[in-house]
Amino acid sequence: MKHNIGKLSLIIGALMLVTAVCGMQHVPAETRPPTEYQVKAAFLYNFAKFVEWPDRAFSGSTAPLNICVVGKNPFNEYFDDIRDKTVGGRPISIQVNPDSEQLDLCHILFISSSEKHHLAQLIHKLENAGVLTVADMEGFTGAGGMINLFMQDNKVSFDINLKSARRAGLKVSSRLLRLAHTVQE
Repeated sequence: MKHNIGKLSLIIGALMLVTAVCGMQHVPAETRPPTEYQVKAAFLYNFAKFVEWPDRAFSGSTAPLNICVVGKNPFNEYFDDIRDKTVGGRPISIQVNPDSEQLDLCHILFISSSEKHHLAQLIHKLENAGVLTVADMEGFTGAGGMINLFMQDNKVSFDINLKSARRAGLKVSSRLLRLAHTVQE
């Protein structure tokens, strides 16, 4: 029972954080709740706060943190909510379908389900590149991806493949690990 209350508190805290990031804290009752991909965009931003990249991942101390999408972009205008934010003093840069030879310049790479047929190649190419790979497709973390977003009880949840993240040189905060539905080690 005590474990469930603690987990519930973490979930409520995460939802409050997502709501604040989406700018929804003072929304009139008649406004629609955030969409699935609006929430997922906020999750990508928040993942950046709880992951530490190796020094080699940035060209300098003021280089932007690059959030990239490869494949069909499900986020549309939802990145507008995070585009002007910073993480650790770094501005956020959003890139949709960057050149495949420059994917290692991404810090967070969302792999759209439209790229499922290229998934093994993408993961293999980036496994040591210091890129946090994120998707919302079944079997993603089992295939070597790092974070898989999914809907559960009308809420966004996620699984983490910690082994893949560590192999890429990423350090995932224990606070983020506690919020994950499952952690593969």
